[in-house]
Amino acid sequence: MRDILINFAKILTIITLVAGCSGSTKDIFDEELPEYMKFGKDPKGKIVKTYKVGQPYQVSGIWHYPSEDFGYKKVGIASWYGPGFHGKRTANGEKYDMNALTAAHKTLPMPSVVKVTNLDNNRTIKVRINDRGPFIEGRIIDLSKKGAELLGFEQLGTARVRVELIPEDSMTMKTMALQSSGVFTKAKMPKVNKAPLASIVKEEIKPLANTQLTAQPMNITRNFDPNSITRQLLPTDDNQMLQSSTPNTQVMKPGFYVQAGAFSEISNAKRLEAQISHLGNVFINIANISGQYFHRVRLGPFIQRSNAERILDYIIDSGYSNARIFAE
Repeated sequence: MRDILINFAKILTIITLVAGCSGSTKDIFDEELPEYMKFGKDPKGKIVKTYKVGQPYQVSGIWHYPSEDFGYKKVGIASWYGPGFHGKRTANGEKYDMNALTAAHKTLPMPSVVKVTNLDNNRTIKVRINDRGPFIEGRIIDLSKKGAELLGFEQLGTARVRVELIPEDSMTMKTMALQSSGVFTKAKMPKVNKAPLASIVKEEIKPLANTQLTAQPMNITRNFDPNSITRQLLPTDDNQMLQSSTPNTQVMKPGFYVQAGAFSEISNAKRLEAQISHLGNVFINIANISGQYFHRVRLGPFIQRSNAERILDYIIDSGYSNARIFAE
């Protein structure tokens, strides 16, 4: 299939050059693509070739922060929408088709491609994000009627699913939308070569007063796979932050925390929180420092310092050089 796409792209380049000389071009923008990667059409029948991330928005008092997250992976509840919305406009301007392989998501770019797996029967499909939603607590994706049928939960209404963004398909669609060239050669995610390290990074962790935590040198090792560690978090009840009597402050349970960043603006903190949400228990802690409030994006707590060190190393390698470990 890849060879067919490459050959077709070469032919298309020739057609474009010839058409450019004659003053006209043939729009074959979404032909030969799998259904889940075909662009939709607006109510007038015109193909919608836009790429949209969007600004933060609020629904029922809850803020949502759209962002490009090519590592997105989340487990939650899926629902579906059909006849009541069929033919109406989606958030990116398309005419909603309940029989197409599309879906609504709160924050992922439009278009982007995700793989959805029904965890009850292991059925898997790919769909294109072209709308916003669902806005019912606990739900992470709203599929078309066809998507629900293929995953086997149309009659039940909801299902427990895993949603994973497909980077190559999503990058391909982004390129197609931005260039509007019709060339749909499969995009490849760039390889990142890490710079050599002169020495191992070490940092002393200061213990808090009246605790049994002892500061030890923090040895950071590279080439860490975040999926390989056992986080050994505190029990579920202990993972929840306890609200103090002082407004805009929070008290956290003892343990080790990785702080990915600290911001004066909540919107910046929310963006970072969304970008690293796949790593585990991520939250925003508000601190009053010398009369100024900071929104600190943290992961944890970790009982073992070694697990916090591994997450810290991964976050630093991902570009957040100001990340630190704190003992609470």
